[in-house]
Amino acid sequence: MAGEVVVIGRINTDVVMRIESLPGPNDHFITDEGYISFGGSACNFATQSARLGVPTSLVSCIGNDLYGRLALKELSQIGIDTSQILVLDQQSTGIFFLAEQPNGTGFVFTEPGANRFLEKHIFDEEAIAKARIVHMAGGFPMMNGRALEVATLNGMIFSLDPGRVAGNLDFPKVLAKTDLFFVNEKELKTYFDTTPTEKSLKMFAKNFPGIVIVKRGKKGAIATDGFEYCTSQAFEVKAVDTLGAGDAFAAGFVTAWTRSENIEKALHVGNAVSALTITKQGAQNGQPTLKEVSKLLKDNGVSIDAILRTFGERKRRKKRYNK
Repeated sequence: MAGEVVVIGRINTDVVMRIESLPGPNDHFITDEGYISFGGSACNFATQSARLGVPTSLVSCIGNDLYGRLALKELSQIGIDTSQILVLDQQSTGIFFLAEQPNGTGFVFTEPGANRFLEKHIFDEEAIAKARIVHMAGGFPMMNGRALEVATLNGMIFSLDPGRVAGNLDFPKVLAKTDLFFVNEKELKTYFDTTPTEKSLKMFAKNFPGIVIVKRGKKGAIATDGFEYCTSQAFEVKAVDTLGAGDAFAAGFVTAWTRSENIEKALHVGNAVSALTITKQGAQNGQPTLKEVSKLLKDNGVSIDAILRTFGERKRRKKRYNK
């Protein structure tokens, strides 16, 4: 396994239908818009990370079915190390189904499929320890514990985005060793009864050694380590599909922060990444390259030249090593 960042979590087949209104019993609708694509929080983060030029590995579970095989092929083509993706016979690849109305409301069904076995996935700890960052996407208590232990013992950065179903995590224990913690406003309220005001977020962030990053959709994002408090407004784009935007944001933030340790700049990069992601249909189809992110930021008066240089330095070191 090779990679600067190791991502752990779900791979799904996303099925999305745009509907005019919620159906009643036995209703049958024909919609004008619907699609199937690949998703899952960890998968979305990993593909975006790789597209930004970061060597990325993914730890996950898929079924030995058509969608699992297609997902594995696509991930490999993007450049993601898939050696730690477990392919399970007689299991289906996870399914995420969204039916959404024009006002953004709707309902979600998930069939976890092979994702149910992620807690039992025995990953290669020695290989993972060679990475610099572990990003955990989702509320998997056992996997969180193992990943956190590996990160702590090897001096790695531990990043956590628990998502909407993580009430079973022991947050005090996990956050005590977390470097980057991503939540949206609803999760912040549900898990911690906290609102995204400067005073309350600073107080919350002082309870653990890392940085709390609050994803706020159209309102941008906030981040604080308990002392420094930074905000970034969302960039105005024509939104086509917001699915996966939060995962793309997290990948952008992690990429920028680990190269600059500048919270405000990392927020801007995260927002630029998510803005470009939502301009196309599907959680991953609009994910931008680092060049595209840099252009959007430059057009809005934000320079990330120092971050761009870190990629050039890595390429030069690799070239010298290969000689």
